[in-house]
Amino acid sequence: MHSHHLKLKTIKTTIALTIAAVCAFPAAGMAAADTAADSKPPAVSTTQQYGRNWANWIQSHAYALDRIQPEASAKGVIEKDRFKDLEFLKPLLIDKKLVYLGENTHGAAEYSSSKVRLIQYLHQELGYDVIAFESGLGNASAALAKSTDSTPEQMMKEAIFGVWWSKETLPLFDYIKQTLETDKPLILGGFDMQIQSPYSEFVRDWIGSRDAKLAGAFADAEQELGDWSFSEDEAGYAKAKPRLLETYASMKTFVKENADKLKADYPRNPHLIEMTLRVLDNRIQVIQTYTEANIRSNLALKKNDIVPFQETVRMRDEMMAANLTWLAEQIYPDKKIIVWGHNVHIRKKNSAVLNSAYSGLSLMGESMPARLKKQSYVIGLYAYQGEAANNMGQSYPIVKPERGSLEDILKQHGHPYTFVDIKYRKDKPGTSWMFEPRLSLDWGLMQESFIPRDQFDGLLLIDTVHAPSYIRGKGGSQ
Repeated sequence: MHSHHLKLKTIKTTIALTIAAVCAFPAAGMAAADTAADSKPPAVSTTQQYGRNWANWIQSHAYALDRIQPEASAKGVIEKDRFKDLEFLKPLLIDKKLVYLGENTHGAAEYSSSKVRLIQYLHQELGYDVIAFESGLGNASAALAKSTDSTPEQMMKEAIFGVWWSKETLPLFDYIKQTLETDKPLILGGFDMQIQSPYSEFVRDWIGSRDAKLAGAFADAEQELGDWSFSEDEAGYAKAKPRLLETYASMKTFVKENADKLKADYPRNPHLIEMTLRVLDNRIQVIQTYTEANIRSNLALKKNDIVPFQETVRMRDEMMAANLTWLAEQIYPDKKIIVWGHNVHIRKKNSAVLNSAYSGLSLMGESMPARLKKQSYVIGLYAYQGEAANNMGQSYPIVKPERGSLEDILKQHGHPYTFVDIKYRKDKPGTSWMFEPRLSLDWGLMQESFIPRDQFDGLLLIDTVHAPSYIRGKGGSQ
């Protein structure tokens, strides 16, 4: 079964490729020189001087990562000296409850490798105990519940979307499996509201032994609700809506009434009941508002009208923000959380980004409550060159970044893996690029413009990327 994720991502890429045009912003520092008779030097530096200032600052202040490959672990433990190159992160993150690890494309092998290693460090050294993916809340919850009897590959495929089923991501799930047998587990989670097929299989097995009819009705409803997301039949959906609502309401009642017995089935996830009820609430919200908006979007796209589609993106991100907030404050109030998602979802003020298919939309990062924003550090990942893959696994070349773009500035560090903190900086000649609009490439293809410091707290540039080494097979359809 195909969930709505691939559809959104595929439409997103198609639309963005269609509407994204080269932003023609005036180059920084192109101010008229003072041509007074005394021939004084220009009051404002030339573009070239700005570039030199930026390059000099990057070379002096950026951090070089020694490597990005995940570290070998034994029973969830990694030798401390393996993370010396990441020690600069400790003072930046010491008071942060949430660390967001972004990516400007889902299809870069080096992004996944680097994020797995960063997660290992954050867990081993800084006490981050939860990894929450841009994937189904229910799927991650179920995968954690079943983890005792699952291989790392099975857990990966049951928990997260297929865009990350790769040899580069797999070591994270091996590491998670190891830590779950220790007194310092890394807990797997998700915050997306979209449907992934393995979840209905889990519920059918879990609930079916007690009420086979209800479990079957739930699985059928999951399939039907996913199918409606591709539909253009508003009248047909209006007829199906009450029946779907009744199925999910019945399941919610059953779970509440049998909570103690159901919880005992999967002790590995002590929050399984709360998470299941949250998923059911998400589904009810999807039935009530989101699916109808999605059908309107399908009809509008045939007329090249993207506004209804943008509304579905906004609605999805609003629900993801609510889910992540719920995880942070209700389920894991005393734990620190790592968030894995696309740059578009995690950045701090997407509504201010220019020349994007999502310009003007308040997405997940922007929709988080202020109290959690104050406890967050947002890291955007970018690449300078190489090859990536789209959500269908098809490879494409990274477009060469323009001179003065975000990627070009970070490239001046001269290292394969460059990290720059931009949260704790003041506007000076060497850092002015952080405080003014810069061009950058979403998916390594489409130009957009934003003020870096308004969107991210830190930036990680991988100089050269490659398409992931995918691991195909059974798991969560997208």
